[in-house]
Order: sequence, then C-alpha cells, then structure tokens
Amino acid sequence: MKIKRLEYIPIFVAIILLPTLFLLNSCKHDGIPADQMKSIYYADVEQIFNTCAECHKANGVDSNYDFTTYTNIINTGGIVKSNAAKSKAYQSMISTIQIMPPNNPLTTTQRTLVWLWIEQGAKEKPAN
Repeated sequence: MKIKRLEYIPIFVAIILLPTLFLLNSCKHDGIPADQMKSIYYADVEQIFNTCAECHKANGVDSNYDFTTYTNIINTGGIVKSNAAKSKAYQSMISTIQIMPPNNPLTTTQRTLVWLWIEQGAKEKPAN
C-alpha cells in the first residue's frame, strides 16, 4: 500500500506544527512590574553613582553631568523619573557603543538596580 504525498500533510501538522504552536504560546513570560518589586531608594544606588562621579562631577573630565549628589543626579544626570528608556544616564550604562563607565562596566545586577530605581520614580528616600 503506497501513501501519497498529500497524506503526509496531516501527519506533519499533528507531529510537528501543533506541538510547536503549543510551545510558542506557552512560553509567554510577563515581567514583574517595577512598582511590585522591593522599593529602591537613592541609598541603594549611591555607590553605583559614586563610580560615575569619578569623571562626572563639577570640574571633572565630563562636567556636563554631575553625579556627586542626589540633587545633581536628578537635575543634571539625565534621569527621567519613572522612565529608564528616556534616561540618558541609564542608556549610557547599557549602551553597546560607548558603555559607561568605559573601563569598568557595571554588572547586570547594578544596571538592574539603577533601572528599577528610575522606574520606581528615582526616589531619594521613603515618604513618611
């Protein structure tokens, strides 16, 4: 008994295509929103920004941005509260062209902490 080529189509669909579609549909992962994570405040990211302040400070190598204090970071550091995608400081930390700091890139944990801090509103300290 010979099987015609058209008879292979249902077999192909049943064995290959259906499981593939099931796997693609079941692998949907939604991230946890920043506001549902542990609250991050300036004290949690201060050491990271101190690294930036080695060059980015008044009278430093690049004084266009000043990362020496919370106020300076917010006013001149290119931080857009609640929007890391528009925050120049964060984008520089994750850049593939000129990553900051150039000789000692931040770890994934450090970059994630900065991202979370910005996304949560770049708060200095808890509201009382």
